[in-house]
Amino acid sequence: MKNIRILLLSALALTANISASAYSFSATYNGTTIYYNITNSANKTVSVTYKDTGYNSYTTSSITIPKTVSNNGTTYTVTSIGDHAFYKCTALTSVTLQNTILSIDYCAFGNCSSLTTIALPTSLTSIGEWAFGNCTGITKITIPAGVTNIGKNAFIYCSGLTSINIPSGVKNIEALTFYNCSSLTQISIPEGVTSIGYEAFTNCSKLSSISLPESLEDIGDYAFQDCYSLKNISLSNNITYIGTNAFAGCKSMTSANIPSQLTSLSEGIFMNCSSLTKIDIPSTITSINKKAFYGCSSLTSITIPSNVTKIEESTFYQCTNLCDVTIPSNITSIGSHAFQSCAITSFTLPASLTSIGEYAFYDCEQLSDVNSIIKKPFVLGTNVFSGISSNCVLNVPSGTINAYSEAGWTTSIFKGGIKEFGPSADVNRDGAINVSDVTLLVSLILNGEGTIDYDLNGDGILNVSDITALVNIILGNEE
Repeated sequence: MKNIRILLLSALALTANISASAYSFSATYNGTTIYYNITNSANKTVSVTYKDTGYNSYTTSSITIPKTVSNNGTTYTVTSIGDHAFYKCTALTSVTLQNTILSIDYCAFGNCSSLTTIALPTSLTSIGEWAFGNCTGITKITIPAGVTNIGKNAFIYCSGLTSINIPSGVKNIEALTFYNCSSLTQISIPEGVTSIGYEAFTNCSKLSSISLPESLEDIGDYAFQDCYSLKNISLSNNITYIGTNAFAGCKSMTSANIPSQLTSLSEGIFMNCSSLTKIDIPSTITSINKKAFYGCSSLTSITIPSNVTKIEESTFYQCTNLCDVTIPSNITSIGSHAFQSCAITSFTLPASLTSIGEYAFYDCEQLSDVNSIIKKPFVLGTNVFSGISSNCVLNVPSGTINAYSEAGWTTSIFKGGIKEFGPSADVNRDGAINVSDVTLLVSLILNGEGTIDYDLNGDGILNVSDITALVNIILGNEE
């Protein structure tokens, strides 16, 4: 649906603003009649334009644009290729431009499907929107160092383009600039570029690597979506925004870093990155939007930062190898389908949790232990735990089994049974609470062998704070 939208918008944009009569005068050069518009009478400059139909004004296979042209005794300098000048000139295969050309304007070579050779002059400073849109025959193009502006859609649908350089003067890669350049394997983005627009590299399916500059601050929505061959990407800590679905469908990506300046992971940011095995989420992240890791089927472990309070809808849906998840102690809600079809074996639901959406843990077939430290359980939604292991045990705080049963947390779901636990300061079970219990608790925590029974401070996590709680209990007993 999105591709159809792009095609329709492309067709409308390419044909917009074409007037019936476009040129001021014409002149013949090397046997070809070329049409011109006077752009500045005082400075005596002209741009190359079309005849009168707005497309296919030139039927030759090759054309050379002169530096100057004379009309009625006045000599003009040719400084630009104007809007739609060569639009739909489907016979055109090569163009020679002189070092007087400063700009290639809107849709100048749009839909020149046979164009394979064009040398951009060193005088060039600007490439307009749609300038080479749908020039499917171009395989390589060198952009001169003096270019400071490349308009959006400039190379959209250049499906034959294999490599391109971006000059150091360019600060922004605009929206859809290289959309569907499906043969593009290499691109150099210089230091100084601060933003990459939405869908800038969408469907660049052969792009295997890309070096992003330290200056980059903003990556737009869908910027690298469906770059199937992109294996890894290094993001600088200057990046403050990464848009929706920015890397969705990068199914060859095995690793990616998340910049520490980010506070939010956008919707679908790594969706269907099916080769991604591990990713570290920095502590600066306060929100992870829905479908952020949807379909990351190779992801095995994830630690959700402590500042995150909600796990959104379908965040880890179909992460079929995700077996190790750390849920923070201040999570208030888990969205629908959040962990559906994951390989999780156990986890702890914190006391702060107030809701779990439908199908949140649906079809987690290996789930065998659910530890809940919620003392006042909420009503369990539809199919939250359907399809879990038939031996799954629910562990709940002492004295709350009836409350859980009334809220729908029953043995028909947790067929391994529902058991109560209570924190015991008598760690070694010798009937006395003393320093030997502290020694054993330290050992259990260091070796990762402790259980929720030793969660003495009731936060659902076994760590050094429980040792502190035990010491306080001992000191109280000694008093």
